[in-house]
Amino acid sequence: MFRGSLNWVPDNPSSGRRHIVMNPVKAGWSVLIAVGVICVFMALGFALGKGVSGNNSLSADQEYLTLQGELIQLNTKVENVQSSLEQVAQREELAFMAAADMNIDFSNMIDQFSDENTGTDIFQYIDDIELRVLLCERIAYAEQIAYDSLAVLLVDKANELKHTPSIWPVNGIFVSDFGARVDPFTGAVRYHKGIDISANTGTSILAPADGTVIFCGWSGGWGLNLVVKHSETISTRYAHCSAIDVAVGQSVQRGDLVARVGSTGRSVGPHVHYEVLRNGIQIDPEDFIIRAGPTEAAF
Repeated sequence: MFRGSLNWVPDNPSSGRRHIVMNPVKAGWSVLIAVGVICVFMALGFALGKGVSGNNSLSADQEYLTLQGELIQLNTKVENVQSSLEQVAQREELAFMAAADMNIDFSNMIDQFSDENTGTDIFQYIDDIELRVLLCERIAYAEQIAYDSLAVLLVDKANELKHTPSIWPVNGIFVSDFGARVDPFTGAVRYHKGIDISANTGTSILAPADGTVIFCGWSGGWGLNLVVKHSETISTRYAHCSAIDVAVGQSVQRGDLVARVGSTGRSVGPHVHYEVLRNGIQIDPEDFIIRAGPTEAAF
């Protein structure tokens, strides 16, 4: 085995550089120190890499938990919206039943979801939330169509009510109803085709509903009378008037002055003979009257 020393002599001994003598012992220690330094650096690098990896893992867990919490909050909001839409649908059923006697069932639009497990499959949980949103969109769209239909229905109903004779045409005393009665002139039983309301001569006769005047004039036993057409099927007649305050073709609204109480024609005293006609046939006016008096209409 080679044994000896390694001498390093500078070119210029007077330059002040050191003269190094390397023997086997010194060389061994130098190698050992170098290996130790390399090992220390490798250990530091490994520890640093592991720490970064651990931090990344911790950060991923925190992000997952944060995402999970946000999804739970989002799902709660969607459930609240769905619940509100279901309540609207239920109330709308009642509205349709009240307005048009239509029993519309919205339950087929409301799906039931089972409890979700957000810890095992968060992607499935996201899919469930998306399904809930689609369900809410479907219910909302159906509600929009239903409300449009209900709005049209209510507008038509309001228009129908405006043209329905619902009040007495005059403030007075009810003296004779519709149907068979004793004729005050002959004493025989005759069919009375309207109702009689007694009032002082000149008392205002008001339109009981919106309509158009289609007749004004004298007609036999009715004396001075007028007819107001309220719809395609319903009209009203006011007989024994002392004066007419409207003209044929004039539009009137509920509460408008149309005539004055009198005792013209076949009459025993001042009153208004009031008829309601459906397709030209007299029917009982009390089937339409909701309030007694021209200023007490229910609608």
